Amino acid sequence: MKLIERTGRSYLILSLVIFVLFGIVLYFTLTAVMNNRLDEKLLYNKEVLSKRIKYDYPLTIFEEPEELTTSENLLFPNDTIVYKDTLIFHAIEGLEGVENTEEFEKYRQLTAYETFPTGKRYKIIARNSLVRNQDFVTIITLLTIFITLLLVAGLWFFNTRTANKIWKPFYHNLNSLKNFSIQDQKSIELRTSKIDEFTELNGSIKSLTEKLSSDYNNLKEFTENASHEMQTPLAIMQSKIELLLQSTNLNKSEIKQLQSIYQAGQRLSKLNKTLLTLAKVENRQFSEIEEVNLSELINNKIEIYEDFIMAKKLDIETEIEPGVILETNSTMTDMLVTNLLSNAIRHNIENGSIFIKLSTTHFHISNSGNELTISPENLFNRFKKASSSADSSGLGLAIVKKICEINDWKIDYTFLDEQHQIIVRF
Repeated sequence: MKLIERTGRSYLILSLVIFVLFGIVLYFTLTAVMNNRLDEKLLYNKEVLSKRIKYDYPLTIFEEPEELTTSENLLFPNDTIVYKDTLIFHAIEGLEGVENTEEFEKYRQLTAYETFPTGKRYKIIARNSLVRNQDFVTIITLLTIFITLLLVAGLWFFNTRTANKIWKPFYHNLNSLKNFSIQDQKSIELRTSKIDEFTELNGSIKSLTEKLSSDYNNLKEFTENASHEMQTPLAIMQSKIELLLQSTNLNKSEIKQLQSIYQAGQRLSKLNKTLLTLAKVENRQFSEIEEVNLSELINNKIEIYEDFIMAKKLDIETEIEPGVILETNSTMTDMLVTNLLSNAIRHNIENGSIFIKLSTTHFHISNSGNELTISPENLFNRFKKASSSADSSGLGLAIVKKICEINDWKIDYTFLDEQHQIIVRF
C-alpha cells in the first residue's frame, strides 16, 4: 500500500466517524432545544393571555387592531407590512420555566397596515421574542466549535499514533544505516514494512550496502596484493644493484649509472609504500580505536629523530603537557606525528629551530625555513611539494590531512615571522 493512500484512508475513516457522531448529537440536541423553546413559548403565551383576562395587562406578543389615523393613512396609502426589531418591557414576574421577565426584552415586530372588507383600515402588530432564537443560535455555534475542536484533537491524536506506527520501521532502518560500517563485514539489518515506498527503499539500501562492502573488500585485497607484489621485485632489484656496485669490473661511469638506478628504485619503493598507506587511510582500514598517550608518542619520536636534529644543528624547544590521551587509532596517530616532525626537520635550514607544543586541545609544531613556493591552500594536496628535495614524495601532508578528517580534527597552516606553523586542533 502506498504511504499517501494509507494516511489518506486513515484521515477519511476518522472524519466519517466524527461527522456521523456529530450528526447524531446535533439532531437530538436541536430537537430537544426546539421542543424546549416551543414549550416555553406556549407557556409564556398562556400566561400572557391569562394575565390579560385576569388583570387587563397589556399584551406583549401582539396588540389589538387599531384604525389608522389620518396621518397613517397618508403615510401608508396602500396595504403595507413593516418588519423591525424593538424592545418591550416584560410585565410578567416569576414565570416558571421562563427566564427573569423583569427586564426589557428584544422582539422582532411585524406591523401591518391592512384594509378590511368593511372598508376600514387597521394597524395590526405581532411580535416574537428574539432572546430564545439567540439562545438557539448560541447552542448551534457552541456545538459546532466543540465538534471542530474534537475533530482537530482526534486528527492530531490519530495522526500521531498512526505516524509512529507507520514510520517506526523507517527510523529503525535509518538508525541501522547510521551505525553501518563496512569494516565490520556484517550485512545491514533492516525491518520490513507494509508500505511500498519503505519496501523499495529497503531494497535499495540493501543492494547499495552490499555493493559498498564488495567494493571495499576488493580494494582492500588490491592494496594488500599490490603492497606485496610490488615491493618484492623492487627489493630484488635493489639487492641486485647492490651486488653489482660491489663488483670490481665497473668503471666510474657504470658505477654512477647504477647508483642513479639504485636511488630511483629507493624512491619508487618509498612512493609505493606511501601511496598504499594513503589508500589504507582513505579506506579507513585503520579502524581500531584505543587510548593513545600523545605526550609519550611525541617524546619518543623526538628521541628517534635526535640524530637528524643534531646533524642539522637544529634548536628544538618543547612545551608538552604530560598525560594527553586521545581516543583514536594508534597507527594513524603515529603516522601523523612522524610526518609532521620529519617535515619540520627535512624542510628546515642549518642552525634553524623547531618548536613543539601539546595540550589537551591542540598540537602545535613550527619550524624555521624559507617561504613556500606554492600556495598554502595547495600544501595538503597530493604531490604538492614546497621544495625540490628528492627525498620528499609530496604525500606526507596529504596523509596528515586525511587522518585529521577521519578523526574530525582541524588542521591549519600559517607562515609567520619566517616560521612554518601547523596546528592540529582536537
